Amino acid sequence: MKLLVRASERHHSHEGWLETYFHFSFSDYYDRSNLGWGALRVFNDDFIAPGGKFGLHPHANYEIMTVMMEGEMEHTDSKGHKGTIGPLAVQAMSAGTGVFHSEANAGQIRTHSLQIWIEPQRKGGEPTWKSHSFKAADLHNKLAALVSGVDSVPAPLHIRQNAVVYRAKLDGGKKLEHLFLGSHAYLFVISGELQADSDLLAPGDSLKIRDEQKIGLKAGESGADFVLIDLP
Repeated sequence: MKLLVRASERHHSHEGWLETYFHFSFSDYYDRSNLGWGALRVFNDDFIAPGGKFGLHPHANYEIMTVMMEGEMEHTDSKGHKGTIGPLAVQAMSAGTGVFHSEANAGQIRTHSLQIWIEPQRKGGEPTWKSHSFKAADLHNKLAALVSGVDSVPAPLHIRQNAVVYRAKLDGGKKLEHLFLGSHAYLFVISGELQADSDLLAPGDSLKIRDEQKIGLKAGESGADFVLIDLP
């Protein structure tokens, strides 16, 4: 089963310093029929103005990832972790038993990032944080595993769930096929156009996938930059 969700169907919030497109119920947006997808609970497409900041706030029992497209983001948390990530970088935090953290635009231009929360396999555990800066070549014409909790799929960043977050930047006309590991998956197009089997996705579009064995992906003429999350 595949369900195409157009960019215009997402919930849009604009608070001055923060502009967000919520894919699932979050903050002041609540839809009981749209609470997540499999173990994927949050997928926010965020734009933060220079000087903008999520102040210190708590999290527990979520695997929280930030995937950067533009700008620089600074992370600080109550466990002493601190770091700044830029374009193509990713950070992954296992909130575990509980942690306070903040994120701020650390640069002079608006940031663009994806905020992804996945439910852990088991609750609890010591909170962790790590980041990794990818190179353009790492994502070129292939699905690069950014974050993984699956032993058979190595990645620089680890989460406590049988899930993998991939990103790819395909040249125009390039084709890929992906065999799913779990029963759920979520596909999101950052830029360009992407043919996913019979569905054509434009920037901001997403595809909910369930109980499929594989998917064929083909970039449009201008190429495609996208994220694919394989979920239990």
